Amino acid sequence: MSLELCVLGSGSGGNSTVVRSPWGTFLMDAGFGPRSTAERMGADGGIGVDVKDVSAMVLTHLDHDHFNKNWFQTILKLGIRVFCSRARQREIVESAEGIEAEEKLRAKRFAGAGLKQLVVGFDGGFEPVKGVRMEPFDLAHDETGSHGFVMECDGYRVGFATDLGHVPAELIERFCGVDVVALESNYDPKMERESSRPFYLKQRIMGGQGHLSNEQAPEAVRAILDRTETLLGADRLPRHIVLLHRSRECNCPKLLKKLFTKDRRIAQVLTLTHQEERTAWLSARSLRAHVAEQLTLEWR
Repeated sequence: MSLELCVLGSGSGGNSTVVRSPWGTFLMDAGFGPRSTAERMGADGGIGVDVKDVSAMVLTHLDHDHFNKNWFQTILKLGIRVFCSRARQREIVESAEGIEAEEKLRAKRFAGAGLKQLVVGFDGGFEPVKGVRMEPFDLAHDETGSHGFVMECDGYRVGFATDLGHVPAELIERFCGVDVVALESNYDPKMERESSRPFYLKQRIMGGQGHLSNEQAPEAVRAILDRTETLLGADRLPRHIVLLHRSRECNCPKLLKKLFTKDRRIAQVLTLTHQEERTAWLSARSLRAHVAEQLTLEWR
């Protein structure tokens, strides 16, 4: 087993991805509460992972759909380490919900570690679990920003980026040669403009520091693939391309399929995530031919 990902759900209603390695399991974002996360892990026979198996969570940023504050008691009880931007570390530790959770557990004479010990700030590379190296980089999202990551384990690499208002050149460079690309494709510009959403929200989403559109995301993926082929060869193209954070109101699977499957390199390995359904396990070492067989089910 190398790195494996299972996206439990992705969208404005919550975002969370289980990452499993030979040495441990962690969450990329925790936008569903622990109960909902457990249900998503266990539905339809389950994915072989339980909340008790989670030893860490890595947060792209602290928006409510990426970090659900109902996690605090579970974090304290299970000793789950929380990795976030060093600039936001204090915000978590001193949050009202976190303080309340600690007080409740102290009243029950709980002797576990406190948030100050469990919340870890990063401003460079780190290991959420042994053997998995995370390299963060800055992304523009609202006033406080977000982070993308390249995670590496046993020579396999995953590029993960969501909630970015535009694609920085650094992302293309960092994602060159990764085995899995996970990137948001949030909205269709026409649907967004014609929606009933208030003007300020449209401006926020489309203004370069909100979310990535169905025009920007395919362009970015093609740039990653082109650079990979040029520098490393076609045999190093990603085994999975995963689309994250699709808007339910201003996007649809048919549009995504039409845009992304124009390029055969993408069409063969594409997985669309959903708000209400988890994906299958996506392995960094999966055979591309096997992935293509599964895709016919994704688009029905």
